Amino acid sequence: MPNAYGDLTTLKSAAFLNAPDDGQDERLLGMLETASRWIDGYCDRHFFTSTGERRFDGTGRVVLAVTDLVSADEVRVRQGSTGRWIGWNSGDWLAYPLNAAPTEPDRRPYTRIVVTAGGRRFPLSRGGVIIAGLWGYGDVREDTGLQVSGAEAAAGDVEITVAASGDVSAPLSAGHTVRIGDEQMYVTVVSDDGQGTITLAVQRGVNGTTPATHATNSGVSVYRYPSAVTEACLQQAALWWRERLGAPFLTPESDGRGDAGDVSPAVRTLLKPYRRRAAALGV
Repeated sequence: MPNAYGDLTTLKSAAFLNAPDDGQDERLLGMLETASRWIDGYCDRHFFTSTGERRFDGTGRVVLAVTDLVSADEVRVRQGSTGRWIGWNSGDWLAYPLNAAPTEPDRRPYTRIVVTAGGRRFPLSRGGVIIAGLWGYGDVREDTGLQVSGAEAAAGDVEITVAASGDVSAPLSAGHTVRIGDEQMYVTVVSDDGQGTITLAVQRGVNGTTPATHATNSGVSVYRYPSAVTEACLQQAALWWRERLGAPFLTPESDGRGDAGDVSPAVRTLLKPYRRRAAALGV
């Protein structure tokens, strides 16, 4: 999964590794990606957003626990008698908790789908529910102040040229995931010519999105994750990088769940509020 919760510029800064040269950029970016996937496993959830369908066991009840959900576009259930898939109307269900607000900073995702149509229930069946939507802890983006410049960006381009439309409010770095239109792109290299034009080397159509053509002057936004998750990613990547040259990190005592190994106390504290207590019954 091409995604990182921290960026290369910050990791190389004096606050972390103080590594001004670019000779190890590819390896350092890989360390950020590894730390991000480790965080996903440690917290039993992911903080990037991914578009697609997910399948769940039906409960026979009006409430269905789901993995972290930003928005649901469609709910389909399988009829037990015929095996046919039936789509429910959007007014037949609601995402809960109602005040989750996963598109706002420092809020939370939806974790349940509740039936509102009288007499309906999720069928009691294995894999009998399909939900199409946007998945992840949250969908928070910031306008970078950059726009596609020069010729339009074709769907097959792996380098995107952008320029400032005003003040650049959010400078980009390798490790960032950006969005242009409905497409997510993962930035692997940023080249600035010093004349106001920036070239982004990107992986196109990541996280379930589709590569598309983007017109000149299309805006560029960058994804933001919970600040504690970003800090934990940077700290863990820096810790692993330094361990190449020194003694291994001494792990804290186990908390009884067998997951204390190789986790610094600071990273544990940062991630504690985001660890899932109970997993949804997905298939």
